[in-house]
Amino acid sequence: MSHRGNHPAVPRDWIRGVLEQYVAGSDARGRPEGRPCPRSQQEIHETCGQNRRSCEEETSTRSYVLIQGATKMLRFPNLLILPDKVYSLSIEELNSKRASDRFLIDHTVRGVNFSDPFDAWTTSLAVSKEFLEDYGLYKLKIPLEWLLIRFLRHHVEADSLNLLSTDDGQVLTSSNFREYLGREFSGTEAEEILRTLIQSWAGVHPGGALEFRDLFVSTDFTLEILKPGLEAFISQGHIKELGQNVYVVR
Repeated sequence: MSHRGNHPAVPRDWIRGVLEQYVAGSDARGRPEGRPCPRSQQEIHETCGQNRRSCEEETSTRSYVLIQGATKMLRFPNLLILPDKVYSLSIEELNSKRASDRFLIDHTVRGVNFSDPFDAWTTSLAVSKEFLEDYGLYKLKIPLEWLLIRFLRHHVEADSLNLLSTDDGQVLTSSNFREYLGREFSGTEAEEILRTLIQSWAGVHPGGALEFRDLFVSTDFTLEILKPGLEAFISQGHIKELGQNVYVVR
């Protein structure tokens, strides 16, 4: 950590061992390949059938709300942490022509570098409305907003934001979302990635609060890798948990 001079060095083999136990069992597929995915609200109700309670439990996992026919996504992360910089994100829903033409939920996203306000960008970021409405049926623990920001991060890192904003630009759909659920890493890789990102954040905002969702979208970890990784760093005194899923670098 940037401020770890007063703390003993992390026993790397111990952290690596903890991470490897979880990496070995992680599954980035999200759901069984054979699980059907209804494609419309009518089909959702038909699939729920006579079990109304089951239907309500499925749709309760969604991270958006329906307000007078408009879909609002509410759980976006605030940060995009890269190894050498951190962007603050501001996100607003956008009533664009392409959203209407392509049945999308569209957003305007602005990223501003914490250390250099001249390093800023603005882009459009959209998800298929049909996929959003069906997302609860996948029974994933990951809010859809998190996957959408991971999708964005990949384009930030590839310097390909121009591919997102055109009328026929790339969007998150049922066909590509699995690429952003997370993948396997060795214990060594996971440790080094997490250490690097925490150092990056501490370097630009010492003592600033950091949320679980910010780290999730800034990596390609599965939940099963990120959670024990953070627990290992907490146990060694390098980060402190301020509240549920909120941390500060010591």
